[in-house]
Amino acid sequence: MKWLYSLLFICSIAFAQKTDQGFSLVADSFYGVDDFEAVYYGKDNVFFKKYGKITQQFYDVQLGDLTEVDLINPLKILLFYKDTQTIVILDNRLNERQRILLNELQPSRFFEHARLAGERRFWLHDLDKNRLELYDYINDRTLISTAVLKDNVTQFLSDYNFCHVISDEQIETYNAYGSRTATLSITGVEFVDYDFETLVFIKENRIKVMKMDKEYRFRESEINTIDIKEKDVNSLYLKGGKLYLCHGKRVDVYSINPIKN
Repeated sequence: MKWLYSLLFICSIAFAQKTDQGFSLVADSFYGVDDFEAVYYGKDNVFFKKYGKITQQFYDVQLGDLTEVDLINPLKILLFYKDTQTIVILDNRLNERQRILLNELQPSRFFEHARLAGERRFWLHDLDKNRLELYDYINDRTLISTAVLKDNVTQFLSDYNFCHVISDEQIETYNAYGSRTATLSITGVEFVDYDFETLVFIKENRIKVMKMDKEYRFRESEINTIDIKEKDVNSLYLKGGKLYLCHGKRVDVYSINPIKN
C-alpha cells in the first residue's frame, strides 16, 4: 500500500495534462483567448475576434503590419504597429477607442515593444536607449525610465504590476517603480508567456512551468515539466491556468493548475 499512498500524494501536488478543449484555427497568428473564451487571431494582417458564431474584425491598411497584441483586459485591447509607431486601443467589439502616435512624443525615440500597464499607462521599450519606460498616455508624460538594458530585447510580458523583459539569455523583472526585482537565466528557450505570477516556456519539446514567489522571483513550480510531441509549434498563450499551444491548423489546450488537498 505504500506505493499507493505515494502515488496519491504525487497526484495531489501537481496536475498537468492535455485537455479535450482544443480547437481548429486557420490563421497566420494566434493571439490568445479571453475570460469568456473568445478567440483572437490574425489573418492577412486583419485582427479577428471569434466568439461562438460571431466574428468581428479590425483592420486599417495605413497602419502597416500588426506587431503585438495585449489581451490582459478584453474591454481594452492593445494593438501595436511598430512600423508606423502606433498604438490602437479597441473595445470588446473591436471598435477603436483611442489611437496614440508614439512618433509624436518628445523627445523623439523609436519604440520596439508596447504593453498595457494599467488604466492609462503603457510599458514601452525605447530601442534608441534600450531601456524600459512606463508612460502615462492620458497626461503625455513618462513616469519612470529604467537603467540601460544590457541585452537585446526580444519580447515583453507584463501585467499591471510587473514587466518581464525577455532576451536570448535571461528574463529581467521590473516593478511599477522601475526597479529590477529579479533576473532569471534562460538559454535555448523557443516560446515564453506569462499570466499573473505564472511563467511558462518551451525548451527542447518540454513545457516548463514556474511560479513567482513572495520575493517576486520565479521559482520551480510544483507542476512537473510537460512533454509535448508536436514539433511544429507556432506560439503559446497562457490564461487562467490553461496553456494554449498553437501548431499547424490546431490549438491544443493543457491544464497546468495544481490540485490542492
